[in-house]
Amino acid sequence: MAQLRAKWLSFYAERVGPVSKEVFSHVEKMIIGTLIVSAGAHVSSNEPAIQLFGYLRHGLIGRGVMLFGVILLLLNFLDGLYKLARLNWHIAYQILMTIFYVSLSVRLIQLILAFRGGE
Repeated sequence: MAQLRAKWLSFYAERVGPVSKEVFSHVEKMIIGTLIVSAGAHVSSNEPAIQLFGYLRHGLIGRGVMLFGVILLLLNFLDGLYKLARLNWHIAYQILMTIFYVSLSVRLIQLILAFRGGE
């Protein structure tokens, strides 16, 4: 039993641990990027009660915040794609992961906006 446990801990330390750390790191960055995009979309779609420096239009600031969030999502996406390319996996798997990442990002933005609209 101790030998089986030692093998499992070794396998986890070599394979599962680093992969799960990378996946959760990318998911965390994706959530932050989608929150920023959603916040920008909310500001540009509604006239919030907060006065932003008094002379700037809310739509302009919202689009700027959205652009910043999209840039963060794009950088996170390129980082993940670079790391996938280094693994020397099949190109079909990389394309599948790309489609999954983009669709998940869009759905997260929609979900966050839906929760914001419920207030």
